[in-house]
Amino acid sequence: MSEPSPENPNNQRPGWMAGEPTDRLVDARVAAEQSKSFAKAAGALLPWWLGAAIVGADIGTSVFYTTAVILPYVHFAAPLIILVVCLVMWLFKSTYEEGCSVSPFNGGAYIMVLQTVGKRLALVVGALTILSYLATAAVSALSGAYYIDSFSADSNWPTMMIMAVALAPVLFFGLANIVGIKEPAMIVFCIAFFHFSLLLFLDVKGLWMAFERGVDFSIVYRDLPSISPQNLLHGFAAAFLGITGFESAAQIVEQLKTPTWKTLRWIYMAVVILVGITAPVTSLLCLTLLTPAEIQANANYLLSGLAFAEGGEMLRNILVVDAGATLFAAVNTAYVGCIGLCTTMAKQGNLPGVLLRRWAHRVQMFQGYPYVVLPFMLLTVFLIFMLPGHVEHLSQVYGMAFLAVMGSFCLGVIMMRFKMPLKVERAPFKTSWTLPVGKTKVPIPPVIGMITLLFSEGVLLVTTDESRTLGVQILLAILLVMCFYRLGVLEGRLRELPDLRLGLGKFSQLSTLPENLPVFVLCTAGAKARSLASLIIRLLEKEEPGPKEIIIYHAEEEQARRGIMYELLQRVVSQQIAPSFSHNDLILTVKILPESLVDGLIYLKKSHPFDKVFIGTGTDPVNAEKYARDLENNLGVPVVNIGNIVLDKNVPRFAKPTESRDAETQA
Repeated sequence: MSEPSPENPNNQRPGWMAGEPTDRLVDARVAAEQSKSFAKAAGALLPWWLGAAIVGADIGTSVFYTTAVILPYVHFAAPLIILVVCLVMWLFKSTYEEGCSVSPFNGGAYIMVLQTVGKRLALVVGALTILSYLATAAVSALSGAYYIDSFSADSNWPTMMIMAVALAPVLFFGLANIVGIKEPAMIVFCIAFFHFSLLLFLDVKGLWMAFERGVDFSIVYRDLPSISPQNLLHGFAAAFLGITGFESAAQIVEQLKTPTWKTLRWIYMAVVILVGITAPVTSLLCLTLLTPAEIQANANYLLSGLAFAEGGEMLRNILVVDAGATLFAAVNTAYVGCIGLCTTMAKQGNLPGVLLRRWAHRVQMFQGYPYVVLPFMLLTVFLIFMLPGHVEHLSQVYGMAFLAVMGSFCLGVIMMRFKMPLKVERAPFKTSWTLPVGKTKVPIPPVIGMITLLFSEGVLLVTTDESRTLGVQILLAILLVMCFYRLGVLEGRLRELPDLRLGLGKFSQLSTLPENLPVFVLCTAGAKARSLASLIIRLLEKEEPGPKEIIIYHAEEEQARRGIMYELLQRVVSQQIAPSFSHNDLILTVKILPESLVDGLIYLKKSHPFDKVFIGTGTDPVNAEKYARDLENNLGVPVVNIGNIVLDKNVPRFAKPTESRDAETQA
């Protein structure tokens, strides 16, 4: 499938009569390879360290809030819970490596579910993913602004100032992604490199201080027996908010350097190791080096309190700047993820094809997708202005959406073993940790991951009423837009594309049928072959000789009979009518619409203008003539009453026009 041109984003042939639309992903593998070729030509293929920076910028922000979120539920056991979640990340690493090696295309969970379960569930997963990226961008921008506001104890910015600062990364990374994916990735890499270097420095110095002070680390597991099962489960579920963003690498698979699966393996290896070390250790140090009073005073900025305890005001200020920059960098992750998802959905016709247009034909430096970036930017700005005081609720929405998306990816990887066994067998990587189920080896990591994620999702849905309501509202709004678009696409195809189009005579060998012939509409109430043949003969008699197109049109006005004529009329025209007129230079087109005759002809004229309409007399010639005049007034073209058809038994079946005229004359 060729890369869409700016003038024709869906690669559609002009005119609805030109055949089937080509705006679908006919061969996903070819499309992916051509996408890689285009990206390579633009110098946009990403090495593993840039990919790791994009993903790590999002997951790396978890250290700023995860401990504070789960502390009320699990108390000093928070580091243990975070450690368990980091260990579970190894299962997700294996799952995502297998999924992306079997299906190396952008789209993440959406493409996995689409290939294994079906389009309807895939659209829901796509909507959830878009929701998660919108929430990521808004939450990260607002949280970064609040962190910068905490730079000085005396500063207390008003809400409008917070929103103004939050807009800066949204606008900056939006414009940067219009230029291309690699340019902002370099900036994000610098931020992520500094961020994890700072965390490792804090962890090493903090552990040194802890051992010097003789800190009692047993407090981490001392409280476990006193934690209620309900709080333990809630804390465990909430801790999964710390790995949101793991999905993002699956949205840039086609932009990674080949071999893709090896690049992806290095990305996840780097992210899992860095987060697996820094997240639990940093949480442990926050709860052991800070006194209970300091923990209470720095409840919203625990890491700032730790930095102050280790290095005073200077280290604290460095940490605040780092926190703001890292949270702002997570906005870029949201852009990159949404671009990868939306372009994939647009290639398959589930989002408008205009999203695939670039500005590179006008300005060479613009290699991104502006029609994805700009709407995403506007929606993020809208969320920032609508929900500045609801960052906590929006962050929970973001977490729940990502958990659902990751669970869907796990489901897709499992289903691939059943639906695409040969493709899995030929993949460069697949997990060897499997469980035999009949003849299929079910991968254990995605099974454990899906169960864990669905459990966490259920706990969060039950315990977060306001966030659940907000998330459902935004999700339904996204789904509504997507459904209206799909409905419009399907309705457009129903109204605009022909049900059948055949070239006869000199047109029979043409690969593309002409669009500039005189067009006549022949209205038919049934699909009897002899009646249709006689109507066409009469039409040919009334018009000048020469090539022409005849649209055999049927209006399904009766609700109970809709669909009956669709196959029947096509079969009669292709198998019986077309052979009888094969010597004529004609194009025979069949079109059936579930409308009244007048409404259907009006829609038909909009999609494909015609020159004249022919209708039958029926049993009442007077009313038929009156009806023809009414049609003329509505359509603005001549309407001819073709007369009552009385077939003579002497007329040879499917006679040629000359033979038919002679037979009628003799009769």
